[in-house]
Amino acid sequence: MCDESASCAHDSETDAQMSLLDLPIEIFLHICSFLEASTLAYTLSPVCKQFYLILRDDSLWKARVNRMWTDASYPVLRLAKDNNLFWRLACVALEKQVKLWRHQESMEKLLLTDVQYSTIDALLLMHSGTTCISGARDRSLVYWKLPTQENEREKAACVEQAHNGWIWDLTAIDNTIYSCSWDQSIKSWMLTNTGLVQMKTYETRGPLGGALLCVSSCAEQEVFAAGSYSSTVFVYDSRSGHKPIVEYHPHSRAVIKLAMNSSYILSASEDKKVTIWDQRARQMLRCVNISKNAFPMCMSMHRDWVYVGDSAAELHVLNPKNDFAVVKSYATGHKKGITGVHQTRGCLITSSTDGTVRVSSPTDPPKCLATLTFRFGEVASMDYLNSVLAISGTEGIEIWRPKSMCSNKDQ
Repeated sequence: MCDESASCAHDSETDAQMSLLDLPIEIFLHICSFLEASTLAYTLSPVCKQFYLILRDDSLWKARVNRMWTDASYPVLRLAKDNNLFWRLACVALEKQVKLWRHQESMEKLLLTDVQYSTIDALLLMHSGTTCISGARDRSLVYWKLPTQENEREKAACVEQAHNGWIWDLTAIDNTIYSCSWDQSIKSWMLTNTGLVQMKTYETRGPLGGALLCVSSCAEQEVFAAGSYSSTVFVYDSRSGHKPIVEYHPHSRAVIKLAMNSSYILSASEDKKVTIWDQRARQMLRCVNISKNAFPMCMSMHRDWVYVGDSAAELHVLNPKNDFAVVKSYATGHKKGITGVHQTRGCLITSSTDGTVRVSSPTDPPKCLATLTFRFGEVASMDYLNSVLAISGTEGIEIWRPKSMCSNKDQ
């Protein structure tokens, strides 16, 4: 009896001391398969060296992504170089976006109306999605402070005559916002706690002038560029004067969209082409024909790929490692032209003049997660930041965001 009691006591003591560290790796990984990727990456991995070594293996995260999209490949194109964190961060982002958009119980919709009274063509999200800037054809520029834990209702500060023409596009470098207009000017605005304060006016009048239809910026180099109806691109240094540091004429028709980084400026035009300008060499690198029957309307540029949406509702992928050649094209499911495209690690979002916004997986091919119908008709502009989606049109703005961003909403 004493031996049996001693044996039982020993077994109980051994069982009490067992932990996840004592489990075979196969069982540990099976348990992990029931946990969210964010829990594994940010909570379990830092617990100890053993967990860290197991969970840093890229094959774990790749397998998890493949299980999520069994009939599609991710990423769309091969990465330019290996990144030890890519697959882990991608898996976390993919799971988060699928959870947000597939059922939408955790999302809320806000309506921003009764301040601007014409089509809102320019839209920009800032400050992790808590601030929205909008420019409209009534020439007004509005600073929206969205509800947060400290601020239960949205607040708006309006500059009624921000330009002498329609405001068509917006970009930002830090807290400085740049607006372009049909009045042929670009204006810079300092974003303060109470609203927008005008700083500089950049003129483009002259033989190469014309209505300005798009603007883009590179915060890393503190430069921005604007594209005009007269098929010219103007590049400015935000730290210098009012005149452009570079002017070039890449198209035969209006420049309607720009995208830029520290190396390149991409311009899309009604002439059905996308041109690539080398910022370092200050010369044209390539001209790409997007389609025979449609012209490009929007772009989203990343280091390893570029998405271009066109007027025939198709989406094209350009490969920067292959001279920006068009390597893939997809039908989006939209019925009219694509007015906006935004791609992150976790989702691909497109908006259209058919009045819908489609949230898809950033895979080859894209898989639709959700289709949103815009209550104000055609979608003129769209922006996405920190899981916050802003959509604008003829009468107002819709904001889609996680309910957790505001304390007065049910969690």
